[in-house]
Amino acid sequence: MNPTIAKKITQFERFINDVLKADLAKLAQKLDEKNSEVAEFIQLKSFITTLKTTGTSESGFKTKVDLGNNFFIQAHVEDATHILLDVGLGYFVEFSLDEATALIDVRIKLFESQIANLRKEIAKTNAHIKVLIIGINDLRNAKT
Repeated sequence: MNPTIAKKITQFERFINDVLKADLAKLAQKLDEKNSEVAEFIQLKSFITTLKTTGTSESGFKTKVDLGNNFFIQAHVEDATHILLDVGLGYFVEFSLDEATALIDVRIKLFESQIANLRKEIAKTNAHIKVLIIGINDLRNAKT
């Protein structure tokens, strides 16, 4: 095999392993984070729906609060007609249950569009890897 071709093959293999696979891992991690955030918002929306349908938002309810390291205390929420939501950068805003549901719907749509974009980027990166692998195989099989 021609030494310049062997050198190019090595460079392509390094690029795949060092750059493209690292990018793919970062994108997969971001995708997992976005999916978990969507799951949290869906769970919160379900909880709000349960509060509204059972009528416990006005009468209150008992719950357990995790203090950390699986230490729980019992708590009583007297009025759950308003909740605090994290709007970003560590800021929390008080919303009524209906306002919170509307905001959650908007956030879920935003996260879903971000997830779609991340999936497209993952598909592009996978395509680049496959194209380079095909090119490497063609270079190895080329008769000079």
